[in-house]
Amino acid sequence: MSTTIQNRTPVISVGTISELLLLREKILQAAGYTVFTTQNPEEAGFRIRNCECGVLLLCYSVEDQWQRILINDFREHCPQGRIVAITNHPVAETPKEVDELVYGVEGPEALMQAVRPKAA
Repeated sequence: MSTTIQNRTPVISVGTISELLLLREKILQAAGYTVFTTQNPEEAGFRIRNCECGVLLLCYSVEDQWQRILINDFREHCPQGRIVAITNHPVAETPKEVDELVYGVEGPEALMQAVRPKAA
């Protein structure tokens, strides 16, 4: 494992559309992130409860009930982490439950910018 990957915040990417998950995983891995990708919200919840991530990447394809559970678990167990939601339609403002919002068609750079830690 390279130093670049070891220095990056681990990302958990959750969604139900395998093609989108694979694309996001490849983009983030190419930038040096360690990414755990799953279509199983329960598996994501387990990793979150074990504090195995710094960024939760949450796709619009995840059912609302599971989104709420994952967001609550993440806030409780990874309070220093960030939640990045991906939407399939433009939204005027970021929902208060998440830290960043990405409109899926904005492309890889928008995803990278949302996942990158913000300067203090």
